[in-house]
Amino acid sequence: MNHSAKASRWLREPGCEIGAFKTPIPGIAPVYVDKYAEYARERCLGDYFGEAIALPFRDNALNYVASSHVLEHVANPVGALREWKRVLRHGGIIYMVVPDRRYTWDRPRELTPVSHLLDDDLRGTTSVDATHIDEFVDGVDWSTYSPATAAAEVPAEKEKLKQVYHHAVSHASEINIHFHVFEPSNVLELIETLRTHPRYRFDWELVDSAERFPEDNPIGFLAVVRVRKPLGARIAGWRLGRQYAMERNVILAPGARPFPKA
Repeated sequence: MNHSAKASRWLREPGCEIGAFKTPIPGIAPVYVDKYAEYARERCLGDYFGEAIALPFRDNALNYVASSHVLEHVANPVGALREWKRVLRHGGIIYMVVPDRRYTWDRPRELTPVSHLLDDDLRGTTSVDATHIDEFVDGVDWSTYSPATAAAEVPAEKEKLKQVYHHAVSHASEINIHFHVFEPSNVLELIETLRTHPRYRFDWELVDSAERFPEDNPIGFLAVVRVRKPLGARIAGWRLGRQYAMERNVILAPGARPFPKA
C-alpha cells in the first residue's frame, strides 16, 4: 500500500509536513516546514521555517502532522512527539513513516531502547550532541551508506567523518545524523509508553500501521496516531477552525518565518 490510500483516509487540511525535502508525501496539500532552506546544495521544500521540536503553529491549530524519514534525525524524539501533539486539534492525526533498520544502512546498529528515548527527553538532548557520533559512523553498513567508497578506504573515511561531527559539536553546531534506530517494535512500544507513563500520559491511540511502507520504497514503518484533547483545547481548536475558513494564516504562531522565495 502507498501513501495515496493511507493519506486520503487520515489526512484533512489544515496540516503540515515536516522535512519533505524533495519527496513530499503525495495526495496532501500541507504547510511545508523545514529547518533548512537548502540541504546538500539543493533547495528544500518549505513554506515556513521550523523543525520537529519547534513548529511554527499555534496550539490546537492543525488536523495533522505528517513526516517521512524525519524522526531518526531528531535528537529528542519524545520532545518532537510532544510538540506534534501540541499543535493538533482534538482528533488530530500524527502520520509518521520511520525507517525500519532491517531494510536500511542502519541494519547493523543496535535498536534504540525506549528507555534511552525517555532519557533524551529528560535531559533535553539537542542536535548538538556527540553521544551517537561514533556509534553511527562505525555502525552503519558502509556498502549502502557510501557505496562509492572502496572497502579499503572505509576506515579512513570513518575517521574523517567522526572528526567533522565532533568538531561541529565542540563548536556548538548541530549535526545531522540518524541519532536513533527504529523498528516497528520500539515505535509501538514508544507510543504505548507515552500513553501510560506517569510523566507523560499522552491521550492518544494508534489507529493504523503498516510495515514495508510505502510499496514504492518499502523500507519504512507507518504509524498513525489519533490525539485526544481536553474540553478547553477542543473549544480553542474549534474556534481556530472557524477562523481558518476566513483567514488561512490564523494557524501560524506569532513570529513564524516564511521561506525565502525561489
